[in-house]
Amino acid sequence: MFARNFTRRGTMAALAGGAAALAAQRGTAVAAPAAPAGLVVLTVGGLVGAPNRPPLEQKRDRLFYSNNIDFKDARAFSYGDLLQFSQTIVTGLDEAGIAHVYKGPLLHEVLATALPLAEAKTARLSALDGFAAELSLETVYSERWVLALEADANAFDLGGFGPIYLVRELPAGMKRTEEEEARWVFALYYIELMA
Repeated sequence: MFARNFTRRGTMAALAGGAAALAAQRGTAVAAPAAPAGLVVLTVGGLVGAPNRPPLEQKRDRLFYSNNIDFKDARAFSYGDLLQFSQTIVTGLDEAGIAHVYKGPLLHEVLATALPLAEAKTARLSALDGFAAELSLETVYSERWVLALEADANAFDLGGFGPIYLVRELPAGMKRTEEEEARWVFALYYIELMA
């Protein structure tokens, strides 16, 4: 699974790079990805090769600015954009040990759309409450991390686990430890791709 996903990511990056090189040879510009239509719920910034929004602007991007988040290049995703990805279903236990069915796109597929630059090695995941966790991109590709948009067929609310809850299905027999739980980020709204 790890090799397959890495190959897919490499292929997507190579295709994008090839398209840009071909366009440069022909003297034409590659069209920038369209800005999202609808409510933006996730922004991927940092080492992004396919931005679709302007750099951070203090007066417009107040939440980012107040949380010391800054970016020149970023890819914004609306709720509708995230629904366009294949939706993956995983089962996971909450803190009380109750099983839930989570549904949403795979994290690595969403990140691939932002075209991480070659030097990107880590994803820093930021929540609305200021919490942040980091996952290596190797971990993102080797584990089935899901940007869950709903649990048990109900969308997440802001003020609860929404807009997005980063979860994964644990391997059989693996328990959800405190260390593992610290990697599950609820109220996720920003991901920074870093070296």
